[in-house]
Amino acid sequence: MIRFSTAGVPEPRRVELWENHNARSLIGLGCRTLNDASLEATEYNLLLPGIQFAHVAANPHVVERTRRHISATPADAVVVYFNLDGEAFFYHRDGCELLRPGQAILHDADQPFMRGFSHGLRELALKVPRPVFREISGRNSVGKPRVFEFGGSGAANSHACALVELMKSALATQESDGERVESAALGLLRVLINGAGGDDGLGHFSAAKAFIAQRFRDPRLSAAQIAAAVGISERQLSPIFAGEGISVARFILNERLEAARRSASAPNAARQPLGQLAASLGFSSQAHFSRAYKDRFGITPLQGRQYSAAGH
Repeated sequence: MIRFSTAGVPEPRRVELWENHNARSLIGLGCRTLNDASLEATEYNLLLPGIQFAHVAANPHVVERTRRHISATPADAVVVYFNLDGEAFFYHRDGCELLRPGQAILHDADQPFMRGFSHGLRELALKVPRPVFREISGRNSVGKPRVFEFGGSGAANSHACALVELMKSALATQESDGERVESAALGLLRVLINGAGGDDGLGHFSAAKAFIAQRFRDPRLSAAQIAAAVGISERQLSPIFAGEGISVARFILNERLEAARRSASAPNAARQPLGQLAASLGFSSQAHFSRAYKDRFGITPLQGRQYSAAGH
């Protein structure tokens, strides 16, 4: 993991050093702040075997990648920017895209562009070398930049949501299994580019996991709902989970049980009746919850609370 921040850097050199860092670690570009304000920016870069994740946060500014930047620091890559906070514009040769939080844009890093963040930004970036992009998409370039949704609306793409969660997790934990994370990320990106038929299974599995993580508290959650969200049939979903050594139903149950175990250490956990906890986690009854909890952890939910309260 590489971290760079302008904090502590003398103000006259902040833009210069920020540009130098990005040229080395992500993409070469020019930067300027609004109203001559001091640049406050931090970037984390996670290098996987063949691709790269980044998390960027900054105050209001504008960046530009011109023909001069492209000639000096060719990226030979495509990039996806996932807008987490702050509205942004993306100006390119075919027009201008206005991006809200929960939207992402896929573009060719060796085509000129300008981006602006009038209220600052917080975003994730995925950089994919052109040979890797060609392998997963069958094409050499993105063409016109593509915008898609990953959160905050009914139009959110389940694979895009899963890709964002995968990147957040990898950056937060400095994921050691880089090859598997990369494979999952490329599987998800492949579906975003080519549609559901272009996936080898791992991308659909990652998308399904992300959907379950958001919905496991719903007692009506079913394999049919998950399959529909991922864009495949229920019959296709089951073998994908089987290939990972687990059934869909067991995966949902495990999510609920892990949430129950985490709740044992929450403040005032003992005040919530177990029946209420069971219902909030999607269990059909307290009895079912207690049996499943003991089967999984070897103790009852009440004992789990007692052990947690005792500091075990």
